[in-house]
Order: sequence, then C-alpha cells, then structure tokens
Amino acid sequence: MKRKITNLLVGLLFLVGLGVLTYPTISNQWNTYRQSKLISTYEAAMEPMTPEDFSEEWEKARAFNASFTDNNLYGDVFGAEDTKLEDTEYWKVLNIAGDGVMGYLSIPKINIKLAIYHGTGEDVLQTGVGHLNGTKLPIGGEGSHSVLAAHRGLPSARLFTDIDQLQPGDKFYIHMLDEVLAYEVDQILPMVEKDDMDTLTEAMKVDPDADQVTLFTCTPYGVNSHRLLVRGTRVPYTGEEEEILV
Repeated sequence: MKRKITNLLVGLLFLVGLGVLTYPTISNQWNTYRQSKLISTYEAAMEPMTPEDFSEEWEKARAFNASFTDNNLYGDVFGAEDTKLEDTEYWKVLNIAGDGVMGYLSIPKINIKLAIYHGTGEDVLQTGVGHLNGTKLPIGGEGSHSVLAAHRGLPSARLFTDIDQLQPGDKFYIHMLDEVLAYEVDQILPMVEKDDMDTLTEAMKVDPDADQVTLFTCTPYGVNSHRLLVRGTRVPYTGEEEEILV
C-alpha cells in the first residue's frame, strides 16, 4: 500500500514538473495562434473596403495626429491604465474591426508578428503590442514619432523578449490599413531608468523633419527595473519583407 502511494506521489510530482517545464512553450504557441487570428480578423475587415474607404480612414488618422504637436508620455507606460478608451475619439480612429486592433507589427529578425492595440492597458500588454496613447499614431509622415510597447519575459508570451537582439540597420514593419511602412533601426537605448522621464521624453520626442517609431519595453530580462528603447526611422519599402519571411 505504501509503495502504491509512493509511486502515485512520484507520478504526480513528475506531471507537475512536466507541466511547469512545458507551460511557457504551450502558452507562447497559444498566444502566437491568437495573434494570427487577430491579424486575420483585421485583414478580413479590410477586404470589403474600397479605395474611398481607405482614404477616409487615412484622413481621420492624419487629422488625429495633426491635433497635437508634441508627444505626451503621461508617465511610465507600464503603469498606464486605459480603462475608458472606448469613450474617446482615439478609440474611433484606426479601429476598423471594432476590437481595438489598429494594425500589426512584424520583426522578421526575431520572428514575431503581433497585433497593435489602442492603448497600453495591462490586458493589452499581456498578449500583444500597445500603442502609447499620447504619442503619434503609427501611420508615418513627416513629424511623426509613434511609441509601441510590449512586455518581455512573460511565461505566457514572448512578445518583445528578443528585442535586445536588434541592431542598427535591422528593419521592422508596420502594417497599417492598405500600406506597409518600413523602419530601420538607428538608435538603441539599452538601459534607461524607468523614472528618468527627462531621458525618456527626449528619446521619444517628435522630430518635425523625421518619421520615427520607437519600440519600448522593460529590461533587464526578468528584473524590469529599466527601459529598453529601439528606435527606427522610416525607409522606403520595396516588398523585401515578403522575401525575408518566405
């Protein structure tokens, strides 16, 4: 009887250990599948749109960006709560499927493709990339600097875990409505204190002559006491992303 109980306990401990070991892999695969479904839903919502529909969406987004000159970071992005975005004009722009997804981000070098949501509420950052409300929408154009944030090291999703592998010259892509915007990494700030608002504000300010996007996350991996910023500046897109992903 004791031997049976011992064997049962050993079996249970084995199953628990196996579950702990496999949970990150299975959870990340599930989130990858979920992201692909969100992106498919976004693309399906665009299928019936006409050129006039796209023009209207671009005009609304550009008007929104033109409504303010400087980015307003509001404080630490990972402390932000966007619980009432549905009541704002911001929510009505670039929300063609009505689910808060405004487009998606592709970084071929680290093999990720993630939906870009409105806002940086914790429910968003647990599963995808959030656009920092108060910064320019990621639609390109001179005098635009958008900030996109995601977590690193979550057991349930990799998200920006490998973003520290990016180097100057690497490219990432913003899929927005019927366009693909290409950005080339030209500045990396690997270790900014999370409360150093002067440095963060300077790094994410709008340059009136530039078209930029900053990818924003926490660092060091598993500690999260500082911030890692990877900035890209717009370059011409010639379809190279499809060749990379083949």
